[in-house]
Amino acid sequence: MLSILKANKKLSECLERFCDVEILDDFQKTEDEDGYLEYNINGKTFAKEGGGGEYILLEDGSVGFWGSEGQVGRIADNINDFFEFVINCPYWQDYVKKDMYVNISVLSEFSKKNYDELVTSMKKDCIDVLKKQKYMADNLGIKLYDDVATQVLIRFYKSANREMRFYAEFTEDDGSKHSTSGTLFE
Repeated sequence: MLSILKANKKLSECLERFCDVEILDDFQKTEDEDGYLEYNINGKTFAKEGGGGEYILLEDGSVGFWGSEGQVGRIADNINDFFEFVINCPYWQDYVKKDMYVNISVLSEFSKKNYDELVTSMKKDCIDVLKKQKYMADNLGIKLYDDVATQVLIRFYKSANREMRFYAEFTEDDGSKHSTSGTLFE
């Protein structure tokens, strides 16, 4: 999928605009805060988001996220699940609310509300969100789901919270260390 996106600039720009995922031309070294930040699982950055965060392909094949505000965690079990997630749930960080995952009906209502708000917001700029999602999904061979809560978000939640968690440890100038929890659901 990465090779498809690198070869198709229009598709890559659509992913960046509507999902906040900017595909890099080449893999890059993960952010390490000038040597102060270490991760428990090695990986390489393949994409960035508008706030400075990084999407990292981890050595176990899963996808992790490092956010510029200190968030670190796994977001998908593989690259296909990652693209399925971000295309079905544009601006995925709006879906990271632990209390919405208490049961499927709450999650379903929450996800529909998020999506409807995005559609309304984009419609003001004459943008058809579903049309953009279909374009990306068709070009990447990704399935779009009617029931995002049960088909996509539950997988995201399980991936984000499974063991071994993807976390980071930050070392201060005085040598003290602080670790992230390894889940985006804090």
